[in-house]
Amino acid sequence: MTVADDEKPIAIGEALPGIEVLPLPERWTALGGIVLVKCLDEEGHPSWAFRTTDGFSDEELLGALTIRTDMLRRDCLAAYEEGD
Repeated sequence: MTVADDEKPIAIGEALPGIEVLPLPERWTALGGIVLVKCLDEEGHPSWAFRTTDGFSDEELLGALTIRTDMLRRDCLAAYEEGD
Protein backbone atom coordinates (compact mmCIF):
# COMPACT_ATOMS: atom_id res chain seq x y z
CA MET A 1 0.00 0.00 0.00
CA THR A 2 1.33 3.44 -0.88
CA VAL A 3 0.48 6.84 0.51
CA ALA A 4 -1.55 8.95 -1.92
CA ASP A 5 -0.06 12.30 -2.95
CA ASP A 6 -3.20 14.12 -1.80
CA GLU A 7 -3.23 12.63 1.73
CA LYS A 8 -2.74 15.20 4.49
CA PRO A 9 -0.81 14.55 7.71
CA ILE A 10 -2.83 14.08 10.90
CA ALA A 11 -1.84 14.04 14.58
CA ILE A 12 0.17 10.97 15.52
CA GLY A 13 -2.35 10.01 18.23
CA GLU A 14 -5.12 10.17 15.65
CA ALA A 15 -3.15 8.08 13.15
CA LEU A 16 -2.21 5.44 15.73
CA PRO A 17 -5.03 5.29 18.28
CA GLY A 18 -4.30 3.10 21.27
CA ILE A 19 -0.55 2.95 20.61
CA GLU A 20 1.53 4.10 23.57
CA VAL A 21 5.21 5.07 23.82
CA LEU A 22 7.41 6.19 26.68
CA PRO A 23 7.42 9.97 27.16
CA LEU A 24 10.35 12.21 26.31
CA PRO A 25 12.53 13.45 29.16
CA GLU A 26 11.32 16.55 31.00
CA ARG A 27 11.84 19.84 29.14
CA TRP A 28 12.48 18.09 25.80
CA THR A 29 10.46 19.25 22.78
CA ALA A 30 9.54 16.84 19.97
CA LEU A 31 10.55 18.16 16.53
CA GLY A 32 9.79 15.18 14.34
CA GLY A 33 9.42 11.45 14.31
CA ILE A 34 10.16 8.22 12.53
CA VAL A 35 7.55 5.51 13.05
CA LEU A 36 7.67 1.84 12.06
CA VAL A 37 4.33 0.21 12.86
CA LYS A 38 3.53 -3.50 12.86
CA CYS A 39 0.02 -3.81 11.46
CA LEU A 40 -2.52 -6.26 10.15
CA ASP A 41 -3.39 -5.58 6.52
CA GLU A 42 -6.91 -5.68 5.11
CA GLU A 43 -6.68 -9.50 4.83
CA GLY A 44 -5.45 -9.92 8.41
CA HIS A 45 -1.82 -10.62 7.50
CA PRO A 46 1.00 -9.04 9.53
CA SER A 47 2.64 -6.19 7.68
CA TRP A 48 4.69 -3.04 8.32
CA ALA A 49 3.97 0.64 7.73
CA PHE A 50 6.70 3.29 7.82
CA ARG A 51 5.99 6.97 8.31
CA THR A 52 8.05 10.08 8.97
CA THR A 53 7.08 13.60 9.87
CA ASP A 54 8.15 16.59 7.81
CA GLY A 55 11.56 18.02 8.49
CA PHE A 56 13.88 15.08 7.83
CA SER A 57 16.39 15.15 5.00
CA ASP A 58 17.23 11.79 3.44
CA GLU A 59 20.70 11.99 5.02
CA GLU A 60 19.27 12.67 8.49
CA LEU A 61 16.77 9.83 8.15
CA LEU A 62 19.46 7.39 6.98
CA GLY A 63 21.78 8.44 9.80
CA ALA A 64 19.11 8.00 12.48
CA LEU A 65 18.08 4.58 11.18
CA THR A 66 21.69 3.42 10.81
CA ILE A 67 22.56 4.44 14.37
CA ARG A 68 19.45 2.75 15.78
CA THR A 69 20.19 -0.40 13.77
CA ASP A 70 23.76 -0.49 15.10
CA MET A 71 22.56 -0.02 18.69
CA LEU A 72 20.00 -2.82 18.33
CA ARG A 73 22.60 -5.10 16.74
CA ARG A 74 24.95 -4.45 19.70
CA ASP A 75 22.16 -5.18 22.22
CA CYS A 76 21.18 -8.41 20.44
CA LEU A 77 24.81 -9.57 20.35
CA ALA A 78 25.28 -8.80 24.04
CA ALA A 79 22.11 -10.72 24.93
CA TYR A 80 23.28 -13.68 22.82
CA GLU A 81 26.74 -13.69 24.41
CA GLU A 82 25.23 -13.56 27.92
CA GLY A 83 23.24 -16.69 27.06
CA ASP A 84 26.40 -18.77 26.46
